Amino acid sequence: MWVKPFRAPGKLSPPDARAISSSCVTLAPGQRVGEHTTEDREELLFVLEGEATLIAGNERTKIPAGHAAYVPPNTHHDVANETTDRVLYVYVTAKHA
Repeated sequence: MWVKPFRAPGKLSPPDARAISSSCVTLAPGQRVGEHTTEDREELLFVLEGEATLIAGNERTKIPAGHAAYVPPNTHHDVANETTDRVLYVYVTAKHA
């Protein structure tokens, strides 16, 4: 077991973890993560501050602070900040069984 601050930049991947990794992401107004896929991994996004927009294909889903979103494996997606406030979120990925 271990404890680390999650708001610091950088990925948290426990040395003994086989299936999960996580990171805290800050997006300035107008900033995007960039389209990507997590391949065989599922992803959960937990928005801590602001309102993130999850973009998958033509679908745009707003995720307000205090809410989570699920991204299935092999889904091309992007996370954007389309507001005038910063967005702070944590993502966790895990290998799909």
